[in-house]
Amino acid sequence: MAGKSISHGQGKGSLSHNNRKFHAKNVDSSRTKDNVTFVKIPIKQAYEDIFGAAVERYNAKQKRSNRKIKDGYFQYAFGRKPCDTVIEATDKRKSFYEDVVQIGDMKDTGVGSADAEIAKQCLTEYATGFQERNPNFRVFNNVLHIDEATPHLHIDYIPVAHCKRGLDTQNGMAIALKEMGFGEGKDAISRWRERERKVLEDICKRHGIEVAPPQKARGTFTVEEYKRYKDNIAVLEKEKQAALEREKAALERAETAEKSAQAAEKQLEELNGKVLTAEELKAIEGKKSIGGALKNVSWEEWQSVKATADSAIAKNAEIARLKKENEQLQSENKKLCDDNAALHYELTSSLSPHNVQRLKEKNDHQNQIRLLKKVLGINGEVGNYNELRQELIQRGYIQTNSQNRKR
Repeated sequence: MAGKSISHGQGKGSLSHNNRKFHAKNVDSSRTKDNVTFVKIPIKQAYEDIFGAAVERYNAKQKRSNRKIKDGYFQYAFGRKPCDTVIEATDKRKSFYEDVVQIGDMKDTGVGSADAEIAKQCLTEYATGFQERNPNFRVFNNVLHIDEATPHLHIDYIPVAHCKRGLDTQNGMAIALKEMGFGEGKDAISRWRERERKVLEDICKRHGIEVAPPQKARGTFTVEEYKRYKDNIAVLEKEKQAALEREKAALERAETAEKSAQAAEKQLEELNGKVLTAEELKAIEGKKSIGGALKNVSWEEWQSVKATADSAIAKNAEIARLKKENEQLQSENKKLCDDNAALHYELTSSLSPHNVQRLKEKNDHQNQIRLLKKVLGINGEVGNYNELRQELIQRGYIQTNSQNRKR
């Protein structure tokens, strides 16, 4: 056997096709029974197995329930329930990746030929060692198809990345490649694929298959493989750029938060025990964030603060009203005190020393009136200063200016 090509590229990612939930036109359903399934785990279960514990750890750290992941990591990352086709997130991450691996083609390694049987052995060895070689690529579906023109593998896996922010375990191709030792940047995927092709070449050589030299223009890739390879590079580059942008945004948020904290500390130092007025408290309402609440304050907490501010303002208004009323009462009281002083002066020459002393001991205006009424035997109809004064004039206890002039 001589000169067989090796095809190792990215597949479309259709689990329904791989597991033969339907049969395409190029599938011989009479040979489907000969297919070999190495791994078959529903994607929903795979995501729970891989990320379930990380979600629990993440939720345990959250103090607010609306920040917790409630519907599983898949829906959190991709905005929909798990399905059998590849889903791409807004940051270009894919729900899973697929490699299609093939030795030869239908002309030199067609199903039913002796070479196809050897190729099947090589592909089986490659498939069963894939997970051990790639610990960050969690294989959840791995199938060898014999019911098409040439034996080939569909290996479906989820890239597992360990992160310092957010969930400690996430779906992330770039970080997964870095953790497995293939470095960073757009060449990481090509270094990984080159290693995998070398593994397959060595397996083929051990089974007596001679591998055709790579074409110079595209290295070891066929035209379609090379196109997929370039697409992979573009995807990884977008992933990297999106990750850098997320990191930059996170740093900016952290810097903003730090500045806000420093400003708050400075403000607290300046306040130094002072109490905010109700108007200052109410002014806080103008500092709501886009989300509709104060920074680090829930809407319910804000409503409570606002209600307190409104109540304080109402109380301040009531206090202002009472102060004004008190001022009026003080003014009236001063007038009454002046009247009382005048009455006291007018009576001192007419009453006995004993009664004068009793009056001096009574500073309250109304008490003095009541005492005078009792001493002088005045009836209960007299209730104020003017009436009492008139009564005293009539009884001759007080001399008016006109009476003095007549004398």
